[in-house]
Amino acid sequence: MDAMKITAVLFLSYICFSSSVTICPDYCTCYFSNNITSTICASVESLREVPGNISPNATFISIEFTNITTLKEQDFVGLFQLQELHLSNNLLTSISSGVLKDLHQLRILDLTNNFLTTFPPNLFNTSLNLTSLVLQGNRLQTANPLWFYHLHNLECLDLSNNLLKSLLPNSFQNLTSLIILDLSSNKLENLPVDLFNKLPKLERLNLGDNQLYIIAPGTLDHVINLNYLFLNNNNIGKIPMGLFDKVPNLDTLDLSDNKLESLPAGVFDKLQQIGEKWEQGLDLSLNPWICNCDLKYLWHWLTINSEKVYSLNSTVCAKPETVSAKQMRALSEVELMC
Repeated sequence: MDAMKITAVLFLSYICFSSSVTICPDYCTCYFSNNITSTICASVESLREVPGNISPNATFISIEFTNITTLKEQDFVGLFQLQELHLSNNLLTSISSGVLKDLHQLRILDLTNNFLTTFPPNLFNTSLNLTSLVLQGNRLQTANPLWFYHLHNLECLDLSNNLLKSLLPNSFQNLTSLIILDLSSNKLENLPVDLFNKLPKLERLNLGDNQLYIIAPGTLDHVINLNYLFLNNNNIGKIPMGLFDKVPNLDTLDLSDNKLESLPAGVFDKLQQIGEKWEQGLDLSLNPWICNCDLKYLWHWLTINSEKVYSLNSTVCAKPETVSAKQMRALSEVELMC
């Protein structure tokens, strides 16, 4: 009788233990510790779809460097605790509209380096806790405002290295918590003047490596907490007077590698914080500066604030010939022909 009881207890223990063991998908590695359950499937060329037996307790999933081309409706069903989803460097071309519907706790979504040209308008409708959305390195030609309509908690949006040619004025109007916006390495030629009006918390804006030829007056008037602004490697030929007057906390401003020949007098007068965090904060190099009397304000500003300026050796005059290739800070007032 005692032997039968012992056998029954062992049998029940076995059943309970077996039911608690989580099966890890083939070709993947799983880690279980404390409240974190991670599933990592990386560099698996034979993987052409999302594995179907991911633990329902998963909080972190990384499926990267595979040959998956499509995310289907049922791929992440029941993963109510998932907080991070990394899907970079796959072959994704399409995503079903309801693929994220169960991921109410999702905070980080990384879709870097895929082949995505668009998303269903309602893809992120249930991603209310999303704080970081990385879409860089895809083939997006526009940014549909509906994608971001419900992302009130989003703090970081990376749209860099896509094919964006233009943006609607209301593209980011609901992203009131956004701190970082990266639009670099696209094909943008101009920006709606009110594009950033609803981004009061924005601290870092990267517009480098585009085809911008001008930044309209008033474009930065509502991003009063901006600390970092990158406008490098564009075709900007003119900076309007007062462009930086409403961003007094700006610490880093990169205007290098543009088409600037001069700057309006007083353009930097409100920027009292330039270079405060990193000692240097302004880059004006690789522009075709015309060093005549119209540049006297900038020349004078540089002589006083040279320690705040990057790449002084490359901040040189293009014209007139008498001072061509000469460092701007080394000019004399006589050479400016005032």
